[in-house]
Amino acid sequence: MDQQIISISMPPFPSFIEGNYITFKAGQSHDHRYNIGFFDLIFVKKGALFLREDGKKYTIHANEMFILLPNGEHDSWQPCEEETSFFWMHIYTTSRWQQSNFPMRFVSELPIPELHFHQKSYTLQLPKLGEITEPNLIFDLLNEIQNSTESSRIDSIWYTEELFLKFLKYIDTRGISKDRVTMLAEKVHLFLAEHLAEHIDNNRLSDEFHLHVNYIARVMTKVYGKTAIELLEEIRIETAKQYLIHTNKLIKNIAELVGFENYISFTNQFKKMTGMSPKTYRATYKK
Repeated sequence: MDQQIISISMPPFPSFIEGNYITFKAGQSHDHRYNIGFFDLIFVKKGALFLREDGKKYTIHANEMFILLPNGEHDSWQPCEEETSFFWMHIYTTSRWQQSNFPMRFVSELPIPELHFHQKSYTLQLPKLGEITEPNLIFDLLNEIQNSTESSRIDSIWYTEELFLKFLKYIDTRGISKDRVTMLAEKVHLFLAEHLAEHIDNNRLSDEFHLHVNYIARVMTKVYGKTAIELLEEIRIETAKQYLIHTNKLIKNIAELVGFENYISFTNQFKKMTGMSPKTYRATYKK
């Protein structure tokens, strides 16, 4: 099972464009497309699809979901071997997104004055390829979304959007099966990302997850190739990069936001990991 994760910054929220339920007979194939401009989410209910994206082959079985990227090239690497039924859904976003081997945490780029109250930023985490462990719930909701687009009710557009956002919440936090080690590693990763401004050490992680520090270290090294503390330093610097590029916050304030005790320790660590000072990095990459 491919463990890649697609992370999407919110707000703004992704938009539902269209979707449908389709059946391929044995011998039929998915169309060849490239740079379609939106995510294509596929949920196989029966049979199997054989898809290729940017040269990589995937097989999506019944009760599995798969996501094709907006900027990729995809087609079938072989026709369906049996009758195959699946839901497809196109979603569009102007937000930053990235496909990687672990969940990312983004800072929203909405140009809202910081003194104003606004929606907190959040990073949607979607599996590239995953097993649907609650198929009845997921397929019923997909069917309800499809029916809402054909409804004659006056507020159907609002109802469809409500169902779509509910659906995103389900596939973000539920319905996808992973092995216990990967799930634990991702939980630790997200805990680090959500608490990076706080003091975190191995003892705190042990208390938080009720596991021995050595076991957590083994799990993180197996999944990410580095310890939790090493990963935390990486998350802090990556988050600092986003603040430097996408906001006008003072560097000393950014240091505090990402969990460094003082400006000097932040500058030293940033230069160690990037080869340049925060000030130089901002001047080089800020839009």
